[in-house]
Parts: sequence; C-alpha cells; structure tokens
Amino acid sequence: MRPPDRSTLDLLLLGAIHDAPGDGAAVRDAVLDRSGGALVLSAGPVYRALHRLERNRLVRRPAGSRGYRLTPGGERVLRSRTREFEAHVRAVRAVLPGGGVTSGAGAAAGRAGRARGSGPPRSDRTPR
Repeated sequence: MRPPDRSTLDLLLLGAIHDAPGDGAAVRDAVLDRSGGALVLSAGPVYRALHRLERNRLVRRPAGSRGYRLTPGGERVLRSRTREFEAHVRAVRAVLPGGGVTSGAGAAAGRAGRARGSGPPRSDRTPR
C-alpha cells in the first residue's frame, strides 16, 4: 500500500495514540498491528508528523515520558477527522460498482441537491 497523505497519516497516528499512548516506535507498531500489516509506516515521516502534531498541541509528551498522549484538542480533532473520513469512504463506496446509494441519508441528500438545481442542466431551463 502506498504511503498515506499527510491528513491520513495524522489521523492514523492520532487514532493509534488514542488507543495505545507510547513513543514513536510504539505508535508505528500499533498502526502496523491494527491494520493487519497493511500499513507499514516509515520512521521519518512518522516522527516528523508526531513533532508537527505536538507543535499544533494535538499530542503531548508528559514530563519525564517519551510517550505521546492526546490532548483535549487532539481528542476533538480525532473525532472530527474520523467523521469526515468515514463520510468520504461512504461517498467513494457509493461510486464504486455494487456500492451505489439507493436509500437512506445519502440518497436523500443527493435528491435534495438536484432539487436545488445542482444537477446537470436541463433543456427546458431558460438561460440566464
């Protein structure tokens, strides 16, 4: 699997730290283990991301500890980005063969958007 983009890497690291606080190596191992070996992260990008998350006050290392912990802000960002990621995955699945949205909130939102005129132009509309 190709390396994740910055946003996905941050989400993976925040999720791993949430469930198993630890140092950079432990966080990398947690991602590897929890992904069933599918997500192998290189040390350099992981440590750079952890330092960036720390500068942005999403994670911290308590005094005398090498392990990372989520801050309250990190908890909020993790919840928010998880919701966004799950919505993205649902939308992509809806486009893939066999994954079309035929009912529920996604279909209702699509119908509502078309009703507001966001759909393709119709020939009976007068040009503006």
